[in-house]
Amino acid sequence: MIKDKNVLLNQLALSYSPLCNRDFTQLRGDLDIRTAIEKSSIYVIAQRPVLRFDNLRPNYDDGSLEFEIRQEDNPNVLKCRMPMFQEVLGTDPSRGIDIYGGSNGGPKKPLTIGTFPAHNLHGFKILDVDPDDETQKRFLIWFTPEKLLQNWWNDLVEVDIEGDFRAFTKYKVHYVGKATEQEIWQRLTGHSKLQDILSLENPLCYGSLPTHEIAILTFMFQENMFVRTLGEPSADGDLSNWYLGKDLPEQRTIYLDAEKALIHAMQPAYNEELFKNYPKSTDGLHKHNLDMVNYTLTDPITLVYEKGEIRGGLSPWGGDAIRVTNNTKAEFIKFDNSQ
Repeated sequence: MIKDKNVLLNQLALSYSPLCNRDFTQLRGDLDIRTAIEKSSIYVIAQRPVLRFDNLRPNYDDGSLEFEIRQEDNPNVLKCRMPMFQEVLGTDPSRGIDIYGGSNGGPKKPLTIGTFPAHNLHGFKILDVDPDDETQKRFLIWFTPEKLLQNWWNDLVEVDIEGDFRAFTKYKVHYVGKATEQEIWQRLTGHSKLQDILSLENPLCYGSLPTHEIAILTFMFQENMFVRTLGEPSADGDLSNWYLGKDLPEQRTIYLDAEKALIHAMQPAYNEELFKNYPKSTDGLHKHNLDMVNYTLTDPITLVYEKGEIRGGLSPWGGDAIRVTNNTKAEFIKFDNSQ
């Protein structure tokens, strides 16, 4: 007799671009950001050298904004050209725009002809200017290097980028957490492990502050794909329950299991419970007795841990996978074609 096969394929995606601790602290009250990450129930506290914009200047010949993305202690450079007038930016060719830029720890100031090319910017914002009254300005959009890259690979903004962008999306993992009982911004308010990391971790680069290097990555499920192969004979009720979703795990349960899978795979230094017996658990997917569970990242980021790395990918199947087979064995599967 051929038994039923129950498979659950899970794709984890960033719900928002990675935010350094300073930006997260300042922006967690922003309604747009809260809306973007409200579906996230998993977060990673990680560290990377600070990214910046350099050589930022307008190109008046083709109406673009040209700049470079650089990172401390990273020899790679990304050369970027972004059309200044495009729908996603909210810009209008019949109106004027102002560009404000700033560095970590300082206010954003207007960039003018005399200040171009601008260097060492950790963020810039674009404002709409009323052509009839230049004192009337309206905020349109802002970018950090990480926000621009994440918007670009998700086709949310038009940018031409030359260079190895994956060299800028590597994150050293310190902690993996869940927020299934409260929102992530509430969970991270006064978070003891975050405070420990900020206090105890040394900067990766000379002169940097931990609050600028420590980053918060928030994840949601882009897809939970359930695949069932029915054996023979199979009761009609089994098939009906499957199509009606009666036999499927709750989303909260999948999040709880995903947190355990990530911690089990990476053994982050600041997690006290390392789930070495995973996939066994009382609140995860173990009780559902699935034949296979698969977790993969669908963003081109790399999570670096002591013994290796998990490399996400832009392919339809994501990148590297954490896979549980027969409800007993968890293994790490490298995806050679990840982008």
